[in-house]
Amino acid sequence: MKDGLRFVDCDMHVMEPVDLFSTYLDAKYRDRVILPLGKDGRPRRGVIIIDGKPTSNDVEMQKYRKRGPIRDSNSTQPLSGSRSAAPGRLDFAISRSYNAEAQVMAMAIEGVDIAVLFPTVGLSLIARDDMDPQLSLALCQAYNNWIHDFCQYSPSQLKFAAMLPLQDVNLAGQELIRCVTELGAVGSFLRPNMIKGHYWHSNYWDPLYSLHEELNVTLGFHEGTGAWNSHMNTLYGENRFYRHVASHWIEMQQALIAMIIAGVFEFHPKLRVAYLEAQNSWVPGILSRIEWDYPQYRDSHAPYLSLTPKEYFRRNCWAAVEGSEPEIKGTAELIGADRMCISTDYPHFDSDFTNVSNNLLRNVGRDMAAQIFMGGAHLYGFTSKDFDAADAAAAKNRTAAVPQGA
Repeated sequence: MKDGLRFVDCDMHVMEPVDLFSTYLDAKYRDRVILPLGKDGRPRRGVIIIDGKPTSNDVEMQKYRKRGPIRDSNSTQPLSGSRSAAPGRLDFAISRSYNAEAQVMAMAIEGVDIAVLFPTVGLSLIARDDMDPQLSLALCQAYNNWIHDFCQYSPSQLKFAAMLPLQDVNLAGQELIRCVTELGAVGSFLRPNMIKGHYWHSNYWDPLYSLHEELNVTLGFHEGTGAWNSHMNTLYGENRFYRHVASHWIEMQQALIAMIIAGVFEFHPKLRVAYLEAQNSWVPGILSRIEWDYPQYRDSHAPYLSLTPKEYFRRNCWAAVEGSEPEIKGTAELIGADRMCISTDYPHFDSDFTNVSNNLLRNVGRDMAAQIFMGGAHLYGFTSKDFDAADAAAAKNRTAAVPQGA
């Protein structure tokens, strides 16, 4: 808990180990995956080469970093929601190689009861159109099997979203079923980029949407920049600053527009969708823009819609914040704090960890904060039984962490 309030981290990250593929990937695919090596000849964290192509296009596109003198700023206006990471904040995790013990320690620091885990390297692992679907499936299976084992350290506290091989919707459905029924996944994550010509309003994805409904699990959109199939590459080229801003916000907006206007939520009324790590102050504006055009185009272009855009969002959608955004209160008043959730984004460089929960409590009143802290519980369908089990696990972990005789 955080100051007596239940807290579900809707989007916490892991740092995958360098031996993930040598341990978990089907042996017949291992020679297609090349990891960077250190001077000792051992694998290290970094960009992975799969079938001769790096998992992220950042290395390819960021060819010319512009260097210049560091100048003092003359601005008197503080940055909106700016973050400065405290030195040493991740020492406990680094010393433990970001293992599951460190994950649970990070949860305790922020007051998180239950965390849903997302990848780091894995965000870009299969983010390209030209990947062999069977290789994509094998990579997803390797990651999903590893993250399942990772969560076994404290399965009542650690949950995970499954990685799906989106190059083939049928393989994606098979892997979702396996992850939910055999491994205990509470949802899946998708990048909002178009994949192989199929965008999120396409009927191509209907079987996958239906499976999420039938399995009663959440679909989470999570961008990460660096996807080969993102059109932000064409627009903004080598400058990662441009692409990071645009991909995290604009890709999410386009996905929401597509799903509402195409009737995805009309035809899949029980589908729960999260828009993660993109703040959420953009949501009211997008909903208002769709509603502006609703009277002119609904009858001619979307006669199947029976609810307003805001009604669909409030029934089917959640959008995440990270605690320090100055627009949280205003956004909550427009879309409802109960349709918001909060992410620590641990352990990423641009995270507010260790002050995500503190920032939220400083930003909004306690009642509103309580709804946002609990938003992830509604998003993923956690109940009081889940919290009771998490409490028991947390108490056990705290006891185990105390040296004998202390």
